[in-house]
Amino acid sequence: MNMNVIWHNGRFIPAEQSSILPADRGFLLGDGVFDTMAAQDGMPVDAPAHQARLIRHAAVLGISLPAMDDWHDIVCELLARNRSTTGAAIIRTTLTRGPGGRGLALPEKETSPTLLITAELFDPESYTPPATAIIAQTVRRNEGSPLSRIKSLNYGDNVLAQREAQEAGADIALMTNNAGYVCGAANGNLFIAENGRLYTPPLSDGVLDGIVRARIMTQHAVSEESLSPARLFKADALWVTNSLIGVRPVAAVDGRAFPVKMLSCA
Repeated sequence: MNMNVIWHNGRFIPAEQSSILPADRGFLLGDGVFDTMAAQDGMPVDAPAHQARLIRHAAVLGISLPAMDDWHDIVCELLARNRSTTGAAIIRTTLTRGPGGRGLALPEKETSPTLLITAELFDPESYTPPATAIIAQTVRRNEGSPLSRIKSLNYGDNVLAQREAQEAGADIALMTNNAGYVCGAANGNLFIAENGRLYTPPLSDGVLDGIVRARIMTQHAVSEESLSPARLFKADALWVTNSLIGVRPVAAVDGRAFPVKMLSCA
């Protein structure tokens, strides 16, 4: 990890000097949201879309994002301060409601949100080989919860699914929802090819409104349909997408092999 300087509540500070208040609701309750964005050669990718989504997701929890008109400039300076202006980097923005009293009830007085931005280099080549996947059996996504469609700090279900994949020797965990439909991966969205057409699960199935997902849907004819495991296993090809890996082919699911095909996303 190459993360020497962070941006924390309006200041650039050394990472080792940062601290979170013990009463911060993001730390205690997962009461917050986050965004992960790629950068290339010192420039963030799709920054306006990521900022708009962060605002939308924060609104679901009733958290007001502090004024961030200079967010792009902050990110660029953070990349420079961390010597991350050559090659690929990860920008993570974390927003919490801030400190509050004990329990679930919201603070009676409005608190100051905690806003943290980090930047570090990463190697995208390690994520480019076709992935192996499993359909997680230990946990399901609750499509009835609004949290299933946002990047909240409460990512426990995704962690459990990914742990199951790791223990099975797979790269990716695909997740089903309570209705039994495959709604995506623990770390991204899902597309399948079927008889020359592209399909992806609808947001109502407990699907994150992925930035790359949206871009693919503007560049290709894509139908939003619920995907059963049986239908997935009959697909002609599969891909998982997120902002860091872009589009990654899936070569096998639960040991069933699939043709590796490319899906363009400019």
